[in-house]
Amino acid sequence: MSARTPLVLFVIALLLLGYVFLFERGHPGQTEIDSRSGLLVDTFVRDRITRIQIARGDDRVMLRREGEGFDETWTLEEPYAGPADPEPIEDYLRNWEFAIPVRTLEEPSAEDLERFGVDTPTAEVRFEMGRAEVRISLGSGTPVDGGGYVRIDDGNAVIVVGSDVVGLFERTADVFALKGDAGAPLLSDLMDAGPSDAGLDAAR
Repeated sequence: MSARTPLVLFVIALLLLGYVFLFERGHPGQTEIDSRSGLLVDTFVRDRITRIQIARGDDRVMLRREGEGFDETWTLEEPYAGPADPEPIEDYLRNWEFAIPVRTLEEPSAEDLERFGVDTPTAEVRFEMGRAEVRISLGSGTPVDGGGYVRIDDGNAVIVVGSDVVGLFERTADVFALKGDAGAPLLSDLMDAGPSDAGLDAAR
C-alpha cells in the first residue's frame, strides 16, 4: 500500500459523506418517523416544509415558504401570485400533521385498487421538505361509510380516511390569500360610495 492510499480513501469518504448529507437533507430521521407512529403521514415534518401543492381536477394551488421562525413568510404562486395568510396555512398544516387513518389496507388486491380508484386519483397534495417530498393522493372511490381512500407516495397500502381529511384536498387559493385589514374600509369602497355614504359608514 502506497503512502497516498490513506489520503485517497479519506477523500473518497468525505465525498460519500457529502453526497449522503445532500441527498438526505430534508428527509425526516427515523426518530421523527417513530414519534409519528399511528398518524396518517409519518414522514410529515412541519418545520421542514418549504412548499405546498394542492391539485384537484384543473384547479391548482401552490404555496411557498421562506425564512424560519419570526422571519417565516408564505407566498401564493398559483393560481395567482400574492402574499398568503399564515394563519389558515398553519391550520391546514396542523390538520395534516395530526390526521389519523380510519383503517389501513396493507395488501389490497388488483380488484380493490380499481374499486378504490387510487390509480385514478381525483386530487393530490404534495409537501416539499428541502430535497424530500411526500405525496398524498385521493382515490376516486368512496368508502361505504363516507370519507375516502388515500395513498402515500407510491406505497402499496391504501388508507381509509374520514371526511375531514377529504376536505383538505378541497382547499382553494382564496382560503390562503392574505385579506385586507378587516377593521378599515377599502379605498375602492370609499371611492364607490358617495360622501353621505362614507359619512354614515364612519359614524357607524
